[in-house]
Amino acid sequence: MPRFLLGWLLGLGGNAIGLILAGLILGDQFHFTSATGFVVSLVIFAVLSALFTWLVLKFLVRNAGSIVALTGLIATFLALLVTALLPWGSLSINGWGWIWGTLIVWICGMFIWLIPGPWRTFKKTGAR
Repeated sequence: MPRFLLGWLLGLGGNAIGLILAGLILGDQFHFTSATGFVVSLVIFAVLSALFTWLVLKFLVRNAGSIVALTGLIATFLALLVTALLPWGSLSINGWGWIWGTLIVWICGMFIWLIPGPWRTFKKTGAR
């Protein structure tokens, strides 16, 4: 399996844990209306998160290289915003759920990358 796919699946797992944890902790401020809607929202969020991370990173590196550490946080917020606005998912976020939900999902996404595995090893291939 390609390393990119392994990394994306790991990120999907981290996003799932973060979304579930945010829903459990924040209750009515961050919730899903159905289990099927959760799966749809998770896939939408994962794709948007990857896209927004790439776009925000590209923009920030070009314009303000010192703020690159905020890339994941900004991308997580944008992905949650679009996922909540789309009619296919069942994500509902209210009040402080926007701030705390973003932080919880982002932190879970960051911690999941601490797990060692084949997506963390970089091998050089080919001759010099």
